[in-house]
Amino acid sequence: MLGERWQGIAKRLQCAQRKKVHLMSTEPRDQTDLKLVPLGYKLGSKLPLWALHLCADLVWPVLFYLIRYRRKVVDQNLKIAFPEMLPKQRSRLARKFYRGFVDTAVETIKALDMPAQEFTRRVKMIDGHILTNAMQNRTQPVIVTTLHMSNWEWMLHAVALHFNTIIDPVYKPLHSEKSELFIQALRDRFGGKSLKMADTARNVMRHRKRFRLISMVADQAPSGSERAHWIELFGRVTGFYTGAETLARATNIPLVFAYCRRVTRGYYEVTFKELAPQPIERQAQGNPITEHYRNLVEEAVRRQPEDWLWSNRRFKRQPPSDALAGQ
Repeated sequence: MLGERWQGIAKRLQCAQRKKVHLMSTEPRDQTDLKLVPLGYKLGSKLPLWALHLCADLVWPVLFYLIRYRRKVVDQNLKIAFPEMLPKQRSRLARKFYRGFVDTAVETIKALDMPAQEFTRRVKMIDGHILTNAMQNRTQPVIVTTLHMSNWEWMLHAVALHFNTIIDPVYKPLHSEKSELFIQALRDRFGGKSLKMADTARNVMRHRKRFRLISMVADQAPSGSERAHWIELFGRVTGFYTGAETLARATNIPLVFAYCRRVTRGYYEVTFKELAPQPIERQAQGNPITEHYRNLVEEAVRRQPEDWLWSNRRFKRQPPSDALAGQ
């Protein structure tokens, strides 16, 4: 009886040790958990990519011409960003955006089931040494800031697999519960753990000696209750999150910028750029790192504008009067 009890204790200790090793792992492992994923996403992810692209060919004209999904938002954003373009040119750019937007949507569904080697085959790294240098000897996290451009979900997995590390993506909860369950399963597929934006600072400070990549898609406008740094983007004063800069200054965590560009259908390039050299000053006048991030965002979008998420209400929130006076 006593021997059985000790055997039970030993098994529990072994399980606890295996769980601890798993939690501390910094290498990506496919741990897809479909238990909570809605059935529609599961079935869609099993379709071959060519079939999903065929569906996209049928869907994007419906969104653009019939439903006119966020057409006013897209048209207004393009007019702000490219006032020098003729209306026909902006309309052509909008159509390219909707094609890419729907491609990204169906490819994101496929990412739930796509083999790991397909991510590394379809997504190439440009100037990857910048991220390699930032990772150094893997003794602390690295913050990778990016934007909603091309296929940012494929980029997440491709970077993790190319550099053999886990990525914890920072996110804001979605309004749709079904979409939230799908996105959580997708983003945590290769060992990462999604971090709610509100919990990120506490998590990073608590685990600032544990190596991992922390991705922040920071190009969306802060909501009315969130702190913002007001600067120009495409000539219009708008708010930017400062969380990445604040964390880097508090912890001296390396900061890298990355953006994804569509090369051809189903194939992408991820380009890395240095965002802030180390050591990072704890105090600075204004928010120079956030402003450099803004410059890199605008540069990336101007290079291939159809790839950016123009359906986002980027310029909806009005800046305070003192922010306008300071420009």
